[in-house]
Amino acid sequence: MMRKLFFAFLVIAAPPLFADSKASENWMLYERGNAAMSSGEFGTALSLFKEAIQNTGIFPEAEMAIGDIYMEEGEADLAIRQYDKAYNLRKSFIIPDMQYDVLYRSARVYQALEQYRAMEDNLNLIVQDDREYAESENFHLRSQVVKNFYDKGMDRVLQLYTFDRSFAAEAHSALGLFYYRTGRYEPSVSHLLYSIIYRVSQVVRYLRDRDVDYAFTTLGDLMAAMSASRDLSGFARETGLYKDLYYLAGSAYAAGSVQNSLNLWTLVAGSQDAGTYQDLSRRQLKRPFLEPLIGVAEAPRN
Repeated sequence: MMRKLFFAFLVIAAPPLFADSKASENWMLYERGNAAMSSGEFGTALSLFKEAIQNTGIFPEAEMAIGDIYMEEGEADLAIRQYDKAYNLRKSFIIPDMQYDVLYRSARVYQALEQYRAMEDNLNLIVQDDREYAESENFHLRSQVVKNFYDKGMDRVLQLYTFDRSFAAEAHSALGLFYYRTGRYEPSVSHLLYSIIYRVSQVVRYLRDRDVDYAFTTLGDLMAAMSASRDLSGFARETGLYKDLYYLAGSAYAAGSVQNSLNLWTLVAGSQDAGTYQDLSRRQLKRPFLEPLIGVAEAPRN
């Protein structure tokens, strides 16, 4: 099975304010269901979610939670069916970005089932809503980001571009690795660049909140600052930043951008926080190699 691509799902739901007391009661049923799930009482949770849905009629949050119960019980097909149902009701989510949580969950299930095309489709549904990544006749930011990486390197890209925190960052990371493992190196480069820019932008904002005079200089300097901070080194591990840098180097190498690859592998090889990717980068610097491709039943598409 393909190695785990991503990501811990962390959804923090705060009860919204309701003018209608009945709606508030139904939300409390949903929250009681969440509490029962946290305690491993899946039967109780399922009953509470179903009651909330029956009372409300349309309740995508509860539909998604039922999908989570099915996953806990090992019923992948039923989980997918629930996630699809919740996504089809996405316009009714109280927190609109929860529609992307549904897609991430579905993608994770499809990955576990090795149904990679369906996984890819779900991740692309997330990415297509990323305004920074969209390309149109009059908007070519993505192409320019990739061009600047090839022509000027990673430091210049991170000096030029700062993006707000995005719901799509995890999808870019997962697609970047998936495209690397299926031999589609050019789209891998663009997705991994976006994942890295989103992560680095968050780190830079964190540092500026603590020092208004902070200014990004180089990725190497930023990595040193991250290593000196427990919060930032934890953030890098949790978001897979070093993994993305490692595989960006690999995809760039396969695409013919050797010097950019060597520069990135050198940085990762010098970071104790990179874990496994530190050792892998050291191996790459001695003798670059590409990882074996995974088998995907359907023909690759760009």
